[in-house]
Amino acid sequence: MTRRDWLRRLAAAGAAGVVPGSDLPPTLTTAMGDRAAWLREALPTSPAEPRRLRAYDLRVKAAFAAASANIPRRDGATDETRVPAYLAMFTKGLPHDAFGLVDPEAYRLLARAAAGAREARFEDVPLGGTRRLVSPQAAFAFALDGLDAAMLEAPPPPAWESAAYATEAIETYWMALLRDVPFGAYGDDPLVARAVSDLSRSGRNVTPRTLFGRRPTPDAPRRTPDSRLPGPVVSQFLLRAVPMGAQLLSPRVPAQAPGESFLATWDEWLASQNGHLPSREATYAGRRFICCGRDLATWTRTDYPGQAGVQAALLLEAMRAPVTPQHPYVRSRNQAGYVTFGLPFIVDLASRVAMHALRASWFQKWVLHRRLRPEELGGRLEAGAAGAPIVAWPDTRFVQSDAFAEMRRRTGTCLLPMAWPEGAPLHPAYPSAHAATAGAMVTVLKAYYAEEWVMPDVVEPSLDGSDVRPIDASLTVGDELDKLAWNLAIGRAFAGVQWRSDAEAGLSLGETVAVALLRELRELLPEPHGAFTLRAFDGNTIEI
Repeated sequence: MTRRDWLRRLAAAGAAGVVPGSDLPPTLTTAMGDRAAWLREALPTSPAEPRRLRAYDLRVKAAFAAASANIPRRDGATDETRVPAYLAMFTKGLPHDAFGLVDPEAYRLLARAAAGAREARFEDVPLGGTRRLVSPQAAFAFALDGLDAAMLEAPPPPAWESAAYATEAIETYWMALLRDVPFGAYGDDPLVARAVSDLSRSGRNVTPRTLFGRRPTPDAPRRTPDSRLPGPVVSQFLLRAVPMGAQLLSPRVPAQAPGESFLATWDEWLASQNGHLPSREATYAGRRFICCGRDLATWTRTDYPGQAGVQAALLLEAMRAPVTPQHPYVRSRNQAGYVTFGLPFIVDLASRVAMHALRASWFQKWVLHRRLRPEELGGRLEAGAAGAPIVAWPDTRFVQSDAFAEMRRRTGTCLLPMAWPEGAPLHPAYPSAHAATAGAMVTVLKAYYAEEWVMPDVVEPSLDGSDVRPIDASLTVGDELDKLAWNLAIGRAFAGVQWRSDAEAGLSLGETVAVALLRELRELLPEPHGAFTLRAFDGNTIEI
């Protein structure tokens, strides 16, 4: 019996009036046996039996919730149907012709497999080169804790011809142009001033300090995670050495050669779209503290899922950061947390929740949206300018922007230069998985530690990243965790592989995943007075 079949039978049982936690209906007792008899046989009488019975009831309740949840479905009118030749869709890795137009049958096979259509298989999807699609079947994976990925929704990304899409493209091209400008120099840099003016004309009200920051939610009672938070643009959690047991992990990242870019010629771009391995590698010389957009891109190129959350937890423990007042052992006379509400607990949770966020984002990426990467947009425009037989242009705000003109002046093409030789990975853009994992990890850390605690010994990087220096600033744990989440999300955009809306949707999705897991976890823990309270990214307070 497959999981889907089992959930379908559970849903039918719920429709027949069976309540989660009550005896199972005959249709299920045939498969699972009478619940009471099964429990008596499997769980001998012991002092722990009531707890085990409750744990079983909670699992049944969770199964009913998954069975009865509405699975998000794709809107019939999407860019996939509105824009010809799948020009607005993710096609990297599939076969493309000389103009970069995807083989339509290859894309249809991919779309059918991603939609879970009967008899459609990912193994039947043809590739254009040696690179393979990244884990598309993970869209259908699930875990026995937390929300099923298919229970979660994300709003659709901006449509191809919308003004919001054009503004995102303008911002993405400016990020590529400003990769090597130190964040500390944004106030005086003339190219930053042009970016501010250009984005302001497109409808985004920014300043040099808030450039590339996360837009605040309307009427939010507090700041959202962006460069408007106090202190440096880069979070303290990315500027400090991380204690890994008896060792220290340096916060310095490889220093990539300034101005280096990839996929900025047609041949290199087309080879990458067809899934060929890059013909050259990035150039690094020494290491430095993160001081610019290129460094954020470098950090997010090779980090592993869960890394940022685990490192932040270890740093907070080393700083002896206080836990939330709702921590059950704050007032205990003779007990301390460890396996529950202790270091193993929070390190595991910060890492584990990242996998839940990955599954959730993979469902959105492959099944629902299949949004193209920024590098693909550049190629579509270059092909159109070169006389491709099928052309689709986004809103004119983009092609009339200063960012587009400056990039064409520098490169002679419409292409978006990438920070990495391989360009974007071979999975769709929306939502950003890095942002989803960051949002999830940060959420559980904000729930566990006292968010208003002021961090000691705060620093900022020098303009060249050669060192860090102490600064006089009052930076709280909650604000710096929010900043960490946005640093990780926007780092991928600085690389040229994500859009702003990918990052924003990913953060929100990750937060939803984490809150759901915390609510479920609260029911499983033995401590009677443990609770979680945190400030969400939109500024509202969440109590668990």
